[in-house]
Amino acid sequence: MKQNKKQNPLGYAIDSVRMVTTPAQKKKLSILAVLIFFSAIFDVVGLAAVLPLLKAGTDSSSIHSNQYISAVYNYFGFSSDNGFLMFLIIGLLAYFLFKTAFGIFVNWLQARITANVAVHITEKQFEKYYRLDFLDFSKIKSSLLIRNMLYNPTSYVQWIIAPMIMLLSEFIIVVLIVGAIAWYNLFLFAFIVATIGPATFVVYRALKKRGIRIGQGIDQVFPHALASLTESISGYVDIKLAGQEKFYRDRYLVHLKNYQELNQSSYLLTQIPLRTNEMIALVGIILIFLYALFIEGGKTDVVIMVGVFAAAAYRLMPSMNRILNCMMYINKNQVSIDNIYMYDHLVPDPVATDSHTEPITFKDKIHFDHISFVFPGSKHPVLSDINFEVKKGERVGFVGASGSGKTTLMNLLLRFYHENGGGILIDGQRLTTSHTKTWRNQIGYVKQDIFLLDGSIRENIILGDEHPDEDRLMKCVKQASLDVFVDTLPMGLDTPVGERGNNLSGGQRQRIGIARSLYRNVDVLVFDEATSALDTQTENEVTEAIDALSETHKTIFIIAHRITTLKNCDRIYELKNGKISGVHSYRELIEKVI
Repeated sequence: MKQNKKQNPLGYAIDSVRMVTTPAQKKKLSILAVLIFFSAIFDVVGLAAVLPLLKAGTDSSSIHSNQYISAVYNYFGFSSDNGFLMFLIIGLLAYFLFKTAFGIFVNWLQARITANVAVHITEKQFEKYYRLDFLDFSKIKSSLLIRNMLYNPTSYVQWIIAPMIMLLSEFIIVVLIVGAIAWYNLFLFAFIVATIGPATFVVYRALKKRGIRIGQGIDQVFPHALASLTESISGYVDIKLAGQEKFYRDRYLVHLKNYQELNQSSYLLTQIPLRTNEMIALVGIILIFLYALFIEGGKTDVVIMVGVFAAAAYRLMPSMNRILNCMMYINKNQVSIDNIYMYDHLVPDPVATDSHTEPITFKDKIHFDHISFVFPGSKHPVLSDINFEVKKGERVGFVGASGSGKTTLMNLLLRFYHENGGGILIDGQRLTTSHTKTWRNQIGYVKQDIFLLDGSIRENIILGDEHPDEDRLMKCVKQASLDVFVDTLPMGLDTPVGERGNNLSGGQRQRIGIARSLYRNVDVLVFDEATSALDTQTENEVTEAIDALSETHKTIFIIAHRITTLKNCDRIYELKNGKISGVHSYRELIEKVI
């Protein structure tokens, strides 16, 4: 959406609703608008219905003098004024019960529709960020991702869509009341338009820019507060050991204080219209009263007009307050609309990418054909003229200093990066973006810091498979040398791993990662420093688990910090400054190191 639409916040908000909702949701919102219109009419009619009842209760002669009330009286054949009054009271009570039930239904429907819209926006945000290229995705702070996918859709629905719905409801009520006053007395109508209208507009204009600035401030401060809190939680051990609890507490509190102060300022802005509108109504009553005394000489009709204005103001002011507050909410939360469209320009066209998915099979060999790669914005290549072949079923290792390009090379194979020169050939067919989905179905990845759900061992291996194959699962557990450990657990595969796998050792976490890749029945396995964080004994155990995979005839790529992990590799490539500086056997590499 174009940013200049924010010059008209309401128009910008309406356009955003059109863009983020589905056709079905638009239809439901249209139905809701119609129901809100009738609910507003019922509210005004209910307010107006009280006046004849009060008049009939205080002056029973009005029952017969008023042609409409008299017609009802005669139609039902009443013979007693008190009986008729009881009928009116019961009728009014029944009407208010109906009106209340109808209003609750409208509110329920509004809650259902807006909740569905929030879920839909979250779904689209999730899909958008997962469509981003890995390089673009990795540049976004996790706190921004959490804000945009979790908190922002809720804020958008709560502070954009809900105020727009209330704005519609209150606007209808105001129009009906002002229209009734125009029908009753044109002078009073003109007076209301000349006093309440401009005064309300002045208050809105005075607060508009301040509300937008507060909303932008809250949007900027919140991710910092969230990031500092999550860092303090995840860094518990290091922070405690360093004795820096106070530093991280104070850093979090600085952001939290700014966040709370901005929220309080936002609250204050919503209270200002309430106070100013009370003053506007009082000034209006005084002006009409002075007009009655000094210009019209205290005529009874003018005094009655004062009462009518006071009654109208009594009902109009809450509606005007809500309208102003709704506009303030929409102004303040313009940034939540911007957040919905954040990073849209980086997302590839889903139609183009999904419609060009092509199959690719791996039967013979993988050829890294003179690969070159440069990170965006850098002039220095990370990889230069990498050229080698790996036959199906082979096991190859990679060694080299940090920054030599080992992980970058594997990220090219995983298609998280895309080469700037050369290409990767699978059985002679070049890997392209159209093959990404089908190729990833054939490749598994086990890295140093295994991603683990806060669930059971089973859930972490099947990773979202809604119809798990138990036989395949148990086979993978055995192949990953995880079966002995699982057999010692009372709950077996249903044992919780804890948050980030806190209930497991490092070796057990790595074996779960191996079992996960095997469960997917992939042809290629990539181990990226999978044992570098383990002690020697655990490393040997995991290495033995990897060695046991020789029976599976998988093609295995191993990046290793410790050379001993590579002892069963068919060959080992040494990388230096982004180039292959040597190809060794395990024995040759050991002799070179010695």
